[in-house]
Amino acid sequence: MGSKARLAGKVALGLGFGVLGGWCWALAPGLSVVAGRRKPVGLSLHPYAHRGLHDAGSGIETTNPNPGQTAYLHRIHDCLKIESDRPSGRHASAQAKSPRVVAPENSLAAFEAACRAGYGIELDVHLSRDGQVVVIHDGDLQRMAGVNRAVADLTYEQLQRIPLCPSPAQALESGEGIPGSADHDGGPETEGGDGGLNDPEAQHVPLLSEVLALVDGRVPLVVEIKMDRGLDRELMRRTDALLSRYQGPYVIESFNVLALAWYRVHHPGVTRGQLVAPYHGRVDSRSSALRWMAGSLLFNWLGRPDFVACEWHSGHSLPMRLYRFLGGTPIAWTVRSEHAQEEASPDFDGIIFESYLPES
Repeated sequence: MGSKARLAGKVALGLGFGVLGGWCWALAPGLSVVAGRRKPVGLSLHPYAHRGLHDAGSGIETTNPNPGQTAYLHRIHDCLKIESDRPSGRHASAQAKSPRVVAPENSLAAFEAACRAGYGIELDVHLSRDGQVVVIHDGDLQRMAGVNRAVADLTYEQLQRIPLCPSPAQALESGEGIPGSADHDGGPETEGGDGGLNDPEAQHVPLLSEVLALVDGRVPLVVEIKMDRGLDRELMRRTDALLSRYQGPYVIESFNVLALAWYRVHHPGVTRGQLVAPYHGRVDSRSSALRWMAGSLLFNWLGRPDFVACEWHSGHSLPMRLYRFLGGTPIAWTVRSEHAQEEASPDFDGIIFESYLPES
């Protein structure tokens, strides 16, 4: 019995080392990173502004902002040389709750503010109906423009007619003449600088080429390739064509590991990052099992990411700690306060932030 028990113990130990070794192989970064021969080229460890320095969109409280967010919003206005709205009189309180939006998320104004403040920029790309690479996070315009249309169903010319973060009246107006926007039966176009279709100060969904020309190497970029419906080779090719001609520092990232695998094959010199959101639900279906495996970095062997951008609460997880031990670079998203930055700092080498001004 003793010899059989020892044999069983050795077999179990061997299997354990085999599983650990296989896990390390699956989630490790590229061999050049492990060997210390290459650092992530183009990736800055200084903070990146999530979708630019924006005053409307993700992470922004429209009422009762905290002091950190107020300083953040004032910094945007200072960078863009815009007088902050500080109404006085008996209507001041009501007016202060609806300040004028000057730099919506993923807009040229938000990117210009980030450049002037010296922060890196994280942005998102999709394809329009006419094959233009446009910069917007969502696959539709409902949240950011009040128009219930998919980005992929609209041409760039149509996207230019739709102001970002409009008032309800402007949202009605922007839906005019766009097929399929029957929920916006707006009135006549407005002229002048009130945020209507003809307002020269209104911000719209920009082209990636416009963003690259604006930034022009002043700050580093993280370009997230959005692929909610699987690998979009046309988006990959067109995005890469634009970035390949760009002279400034940039890296790419995606939740879709196939995007990283595409870059690993076609342009291995471009630094690539795997976006992950650790999955804490029950693994009781094919979909949830895949989400759990992705959150555990078990698909890293396909893309061999140079960095992993992980939801900031989860940097201490075993997969992330092992990935960092093996030479990978962990980046935290999305950090929204000094307290969160302090909590995340032991586990990450860099951060993507919004709605407050981080310490570098």
